[in-house]
Amino acid sequence: MKSSTLAKRYAKALFGLSVDNRTQDRVLTDLRSLSTSFTSDPKIQSFFESPLVSGVQKAKAMKAAIEGKDASLEVSQFLMLLAEKDRLGIFVDVVEAFQAEIDAANNVCRGSVRSTTALAPSERTKIESTVEGVLKKKVIMTYKVDPSVIGGLVAQVGSHTFDDSLSTHLKRMSEELRRI
Repeated sequence: MKSSTLAKRYAKALFGLSVDNRTQDRVLTDLRSLSTSFTSDPKIQSFFESPLVSGVQKAKAMKAAIEGKDASLEVSQFLMLLAEKDRLGIFVDVVEAFQAEIDAANNVCRGSVRSTTALAPSERTKIESTVEGVLKKKVIMTYKVDPSVIGGLVAQVGSHTFDDSLSTHLKRMSEELRRI
């Protein structure tokens, strides 16, 4: 089974548990914090992903690691389960899948905007409201300056792409001229 499929299954189960306990926000905060801790040190990450280290050793290390943290009971038990099943290698994917579950429950979608220059807050608000109007969902965008975008911007949200770059306009114009 692919790790992304497996991560989605684990995330869905954890999300269901957190909904029952009404702790979704706390669980997400704890997952993000621990994910940052694990990915910040390559040695820690390689230890938990190594097939040479047994699940028992990983579980002991995980127990020691989360003992000092103020993690919620759901997250602590979940991490111990992943350690015992020797599946800590998919933890980062589980965190992303859990975020996607929360987004879907709240009718939120995430996307990115690439532009040649940094966009002003008013421009960002206008882009977000335009995309929200089309998708009929709350949109959370990340913004990135990309010199390869020649004029304008490119916004991607899920499978939707809103391309208003100069290069795309020129390409369309060229195709129309060829048809004539």
